[in-house]
Amino acid sequence: MDKRQGVQEASSLDLRYLDPEEVRVWRGEDGRVYCTIADELTVLIPMFIRSHPLSDLDRYISIRGVEPKERSVAVGKEFGLLRNWRRLDPESHAIVEADLERRYLHPKIFAILSVRDYSGVQVCEFETDRGLREVTLRDVRDNVIYLGQSRILITDAEGNRYDIEDVNDLDPDSQARLARIL
Repeated sequence: MDKRQGVQEASSLDLRYLDPEEVRVWRGEDGRVYCTIADELTVLIPMFIRSHPLSDLDRYISIRGVEPKERSVAVGKEFGLLRNWRRLDPESHAIVEADLERRYLHPKIFAILSVRDYSGVQVCEFETDRGLREVTLRDVRDNVIYLGQSRILITDAEGNRYDIEDVNDLDPDSQARLARIL
């Protein structure tokens, strides 16, 4: 590999920051979502990924997808980081917001109503901001993320995440059940 190739490869890894005025997201006549960046490139199958999904939800949104000339089914090439995404035009904003809500759905747990153990698997009933949920937890130690001293994110056996924003806000019975889970 010569020096010119090394420079070329490094430049392809450069991070591109995008302003809302450079990005347009729309639904085509075929029902698919498309994303045009700076009137230069249209991304097929765009995905909008939060750079900091737990700590800074709206700071940067990574735009990933497939370039039309690639004709590849592989999705995931990053085209840039969108700043201030909430300033997108109304149509783009609505599509990106719906995608983010679908991708980052984390029901908030208000109470833990029951915990039943079955040979290392726990079945729990949670009261959440989205109603009652019965969830199965496996390998709890691998599926609990501590976010600071009192916030916990629990991932169930199906990959759904549940957020306890502050364990101290749970009622005493829920706190005792949480201790059994952990």
